[in-house]
Order: sequence, then C-alpha cells, then structure tokens
Amino acid sequence: MQTNELIRDVTELLKRATDETCSIALAGAHAKGLADDESDIDFYLVVDDAAPSEALRNVITQAADSHASVYISDNFDSAPYGGNIDFRYRGVPIEVTVHTAARLRQRVDECLRGEFEIIPQTWTSNGYYTFIYLSELHFIQPLYDPNGLIAGYQNQLAQYPEPLRQAIIECFMGRANTWLDNFHYDTAITRADILFTAPIVLHTILDMVQVVFALNRQYFTGDKKLAQALAKLPACPAALLDNLDFLLCVSSDVNALHRQRELLREIYYELMMKINNQEEISC
Repeated sequence: MQTNELIRDVTELLKRATDETCSIALAGAHAKGLADDESDIDFYLVVDDAAPSEALRNVITQAADSHASVYISDNFDSAPYGGNIDFRYRGVPIEVTVHTAARLRQRVDECLRGEFEIIPQTWTSNGYYTFIYLSELHFIQPLYDPNGLIAGYQNQLAQYPEPLRQAIIECFMGRANTWLDNFHYDTAITRADILFTAPIVLHTILDMVQVVFALNRQYFTGDKKLAQALAKLPACPAALLDNLDFLLCVSSDVNALHRQRELLREIYYELMMKINNQEEISC
C-alpha cells in the first residue's frame, strides 16, 4: 500500500473512532519531510475528552493487525506529553499522539508567556521539554481540521514567541555552564573517569543545541536527525558541527578528554557572543 493511501485510511479510522469530534494532523518524520524506510507513520490527534471511549478502543482494536499489538493510554492527559495510541496497520507501525483541546491550550499559553518544564523521561536523552507542544503544532500537517483548531494555532505560532526564546536561552545557557569550570570535571578528566565525563559532554551539547534553535528563532525539531537540522541553522557554532564525532566518541585518553572540555568552552563562548550581538542589534 502506498504511504498516501495508508495515511488517508488511518485518518478515516481516527475520525470514525472519535465520531469525527476531533482534529487530525500528520506528524513525525513524514510531516517534516525526513521519512525514510525505517520511519513509522505519526499522527497528531486532538480530542475533547481525556478518557478514551469504548467505541474508540473497539474501532482501533478491530482495525489493527493484531489485538496484542494495540496500546491506548487510559487517560490522554495523564502524561506531560499527552496520550498515545500505538498499533500496526497493514504491516506499518502507527503512532498517534493524543492531546485534549484543554491541555493543548494550557501548554501553548504557558509557552507564549515563556514558561516551560523539563521533565525526565527514559526515551529522550535530555528530558522532555514542554515547549515541544509549540514545535509539534508548527510542523504538523492538518488532515482533518473541521473547526480550524490546528490551523488557528499554526497561524498564532508562525512567528517564534520572544518570551519563549528568551526563557530557553537563559535556562539552557545556565545548564550548559554547569560543568565547564567545575573542579569535579577537572579531576574526572585527570582520572580518565569516562563514566563521569561522557554524560557531562552529552548533556552540555544537548543544552547548547536548545540555545542554537532559540537563537535562530526555530522550533526544536526533536531528537532524531538532529545534526541535519543544526546544519541548516545560520547561528550554529562551526565548532559544534565540525567536532560532533569527536565530542560524542568517548575516549579514555586524558588529552582527548581535555580537548573535549576546551571545545565545549569554545562553543559556549561563541554562543555567548552570538547572544550578546543579537541583544545589541535589538537595542
């Protein structure tokens, strides 16, 4: 089955499962134009009620390839990232992120005020950022939006919100600077304690990545294929892109560990200069 035909079929399935009282969009790699042969198909579903109805469960379960492979959240508002409907349809993995309209409005309003949370999750390396709500709304492609809910948000978020940009830069620059001049990092390098140094390098890079996106007034694209996304951003330090392999390949060589820290400092201070230059231009 062709991808477009499958997308149409699942859209109709989700409409039927919700009595058409919903908004549906294409999400994930297919919406971003980054899909490959390994990509599942992601959908974005907005509903009114947090608890999935029995009708929804029945429709999805009956249509799925195997009843055993169906997962439906018990409450779509129970997790900070919303609910999930996961199943296989005609051999293709389908992942549906589900939000209630009320929770969606809450998260958008928070981010527009420059408020967000970073919530630890095992499936993402640096935590779940609640400003992902804005990122998702920005790139998803509406498939069924009878009341213009998704289109309205996309119009509202067409321009990157300045309060969010400032909050992200302040938060993640502070996080990125945690270890750069810390003596515990110094002694770990001297000891070649790579189980201590490697997480420092990774999380410092991931924090600075958020600053790069905010500097460019671009919504974060997610964890996957991140290097490709960074390469397209003008205000991305060359030292970050040019040295990713070295920074992320753990070595027990003390000189290499020192060089990693020097590079982290170099990238950090270049970001500081870019931030200061933008502030001077805006004054």
